[in-house]
Formats: sequence, structure tokens, C-alpha cells
Amino acid sequence: MVWDGIVACDLFFAGMGAWTFVFAVLAAGRDDASRKAKLAGVAVAFVAVALGALILAVDARGGLLNPLRYFNLLGNFGSVMTWGVVLISLFLVGAFVCGVLLVLKRNVPRALEVVTAVLGVGVSLYTGVLLSTAPAFPLWNLAVLPVAFVVSAAYTGYAAYALAARFTLPSGTALPAWTGKVALVLPVLEVVALVALLVVVSATTGSAAPYAIQSVANLLTGSNAVVFWGGVVAAGLAAPFALALVRTRKGEAAPSWFGVAEAVCILTGGFAFRYAVIMAAVPMFA
Repeated sequence: MVWDGIVACDLFFAGMGAWTFVFAVLAAGRDDASRKAKLAGVAVAFVAVALGALILAVDARGGLLNPLRYFNLLGNFGSVMTWGVVLISLFLVGAFVCGVLLVLKRNVPRALEVVTAVLGVGVSLYTGVLLSTAPAFPLWNLAVLPVAFVVSAAYTGYAAYALAARFTLPSGTALPAWTGKVALVLPVLEVVALVALLVVVSATTGSAAPYAIQSVANLLTGSNAVVFWGGVVAAGLAAPFALALVRTRKGEAAPSWFGVAEAVCILTGGFAFRYAVIMAAVPMFA
């Protein structure tokens, strides 16, 4: 695996797509009026995770020359990436079947939705675990990173489904009331996870300490500070939280474009988070 910016695309699409499916299952009803919104969410989920898998298969300079190594991973169950391939593959099968049933206007078995949603959560967790198993990178080699990635993936999945539902739900039909709370709770949880990540990395001791401190410096004041403060904090957390707060307080009186702007900001911040974490990490062998 070549750890550079293109890997951020894999991690972003996989996590976002997985949680888009989760929100499609949780937020969309089983009535005909909600069918289009659920189908749109499932379609976005399938395409996003499939795109992430494709990027993983031909990732950067390493995989592009030998994409078949992606499939060879299936024989090594001691590898985190192997389990990622399995989770992604099973999720794609489940999402595809759900999508076909929705297109045919058949009832999707609740058990299939639940199992696929659980697989989706596993996919989002894998995106963080994949990085955390790289001991040469103190910024990644922590248990808190997968948690931060899952929370961020859930936030981007909410945004992607909200966008899909906005353009497919019948006029005058709103998302369930609980999604408004999700829009306020998830950014707070992401801030907590992000602060915990920075604190834990900064507290690294031993031979890895200088590399950990330099990695944090790269995020906060160095080469990736603009992406971190502008993309992650301002665009990805502060702006969508403020928009969601205004929407919650004003209700139907809030401008219609607030929801779209909020979702776009969340998606931008989700990608920026992964890009910044990957590019700011200083390897111990550097």
C-alpha cells in the first residue's frame, strides 16, 4: 500500500457509502412514498463503496501496476486488509440485492437490511483500523483513530442520505425528526474524538515521540494546517453545525438551501479529515 492522498478517497467513499446505507434503512419508511428515497440512498451507498473498493484495488503507484493483488488478499486472513475486502464484498452484495428488490418494488426483508447495515458499520470501522495497524506512523497507530473515523463516516453518511432524500422524497415530506438531533450530536462527537486523537498522539513517549509531535504540528500549524482548520474544522464541523442549529430553531422558516449547504460542508470536511490525517503523518523511518 502506498500511503498518499489517493488513499483518502478510498477511506472517504467506503465510510460515507456504508453509513449512507445505514441511514437509508433507519430514516426511510417502508411505504411507497419513501421507496424512492431509500432506493436513492442504497444506490449512493453501493456506488460509493464500490468506488472506494476500486480505488483500493488500483491504489496509487502500488496497485495500479498489479490490481490482481487485491483479490490475492482473500487468502490471507491474518491481514486487516483481507477482512476489509471481505466486509466490502459482502456489503456490496447485500446493498445490490436490496437495490434490485426496491427497483422491482418488492419488500426488502428486514433481516437483509439489518445484516447489510451491520456490515456497513464494519466497513467504516475497517477504514480506521487499516491505518491504526501501521506501527511506523504514530499519528495512526492508536485505538482512538478508528472511533474518530466511524463517527466521521456516520456524519458524512447522514449528509449523503439527506441530499439523496431531499431530491427524491415527495414535496412537503421531511426526514424523521430524530435526524435533526443527529445533525447536532454527530459533529460534537467528532470534535471530541478529534481532540482525543490529538491529545493522545501528543502524549506519545519513547522513540516515537518526535514523529508524533511533528505529525500533530503538521496538522495544526504546518503543511496541512489549511486543510485541517479550513476543511475539517471550519467547513466540516463549525459551518454545518451552525446551519443545523439554525434549521432546528427556525423549522420550516429556514431557507431551503441550508440543508444542501450543510450536507456539502459535511462531505467536504469528511474528505478533508482523512486527507489531512494521511498527509500529516510522519513515519518513524523518515
